[in-house]
Amino acid sequence: MKTTPNLKSPSRRHLPSLALQLATVILLAFGPSSARASDELPFHANFITKVETFVEYPFLHVRVNSRGQATYMDRTTAFTDDQLVSLIDGSATATYTLTGAKGDTLILAMTFQATNVEGGVTFAGSYTVTGGSGRFEAATGSGLLSGGALFLDETNGIGAFAVVGTISLPEN
Repeated sequence: MKTTPNLKSPSRRHLPSLALQLATVILLAFGPSSARASDELPFHANFITKVETFVEYPFLHVRVNSRGQATYMDRTTAFTDDQLVSLIDGSATATYTLTGAKGDTLILAMTFQATNVEGGVTFAGSYTVTGGSGRFEAATGSGLLSGGALFLDETNGIGAFAVVGTISLPEN
């Protein structure tokens, strides 16, 4: 007895689900970015800092100028003049403006915990992207931050910090 393999095409009852799957793949691959599952991209940056401080109890006011590298920005500066650290519990906030090589800016709102160590401070926390200019005008994102500083005298120090997370860039 001779047998022949079943070479039938998929039954008609499977065609609607195959068509739906194909349409979904095409939409996700070629559709507008708002239809895609996620527009988040990895983002990271690291900086070497110069720190200036003054005390207005119960807060330490911190001004930071720094240089470093950031994803999608190349050589980057980071600046804040609104960093506040509680001298009571070490909680801290800051708004950093990152300025890329082409002049585009990215704004990061940071919250973190500072811990005194011999000769300096360490800190860790989180950030949220709150906006920017140029390529980053409607950017969003978030992530983690960590760093530290060493005091040179009562009001000046040097340090470093890094951020790691994600960013969503608007369509241009």
